[in-house]
Amino acid sequence: MKKIFVLLFYSSLTFCFISLLPVCIEAATSVPQQAMDVAWSEFDGQRFEIYFTTVKDKTSGEKIQITNDQFNNMHPSLAVDSKGSIWLVWTAMNGEKNRLFYTKKSNGSWSFPREIETGLQSGIAPTIVIGPGGRPWIAWAGYNGKNDDIYVSSWNGTTWSRARRIHPANEVPDILPVISMENGRLIVTWQAYDGDKYQEYTSSWNGKAWSHMEPEPALLKSLRVKSKEKKKELELQLPDDIKPVGKPALLVR
Repeated sequence: MKKIFVLLFYSSLTFCFISLLPVCIEAATSVPQQAMDVAWSEFDGQRFEIYFTTVKDKTSGEKIQITNDQFNNMHPSLAVDSKGSIWLVWTAMNGEKNRLFYTKKSNGSWSFPREIETGLQSGIAPTIVIGPGGRPWIAWAGYNGKNDDIYVSSWNGTTWSRARRIHPANEVPDILPVISMENGRLIVTWQAYDGDKYQEYTSSWNGKAWSHMEPEPALLKSLRVKSKEKKKELELQLPDDIKPVGKPALLVR
């Protein structure tokens, strides 16, 4: 019953995905003068595919189709590492099992999309950030056959590490994680159902282990609200030829 409830909940996100994806601001100039990378899901007449472009002065660059497969591809998230490589992750859905995929743009070319092997029955809504040591980290909501929990994985240079749950198993849905770097700390914020409504919780990485989950501190909540406001401002600058289904991933550099 719990799995059906969660699947129905996530299905509603297909047309209105409400998670907050990190917006990376890498320069001090005003937003209209910056280049903004955009990844989004768009219906092509048959299924939902992931696209990418770079926007400057409200004008799109080349529109690149990232996916072309049998899945409905949703929930993109972007990050850029210190070498200028762009990392993109998303959810691939086929009505049976939700999978996670990634690709990387280096030296002007995108790698072939590959599945992130999580070892779980299902995974959805990944977010990505460049963590300590320049290593990409992802967080997502995963289903292990019994519980819907929050998992993380990091890139070790050749592959993604084994999926790791960051909180104790529980009997409530844990959903919509956002992974970010705050004052040099790797932090995951997500929503957990408390029996009445969803509440935000956080956990941080100390280099060896994830901290005990706790209610979202006021300071982090303030940062999250400001990030949401900034993202809305950026979305208003998207050209008319970008028609995202759900929330686009934005990366200002």
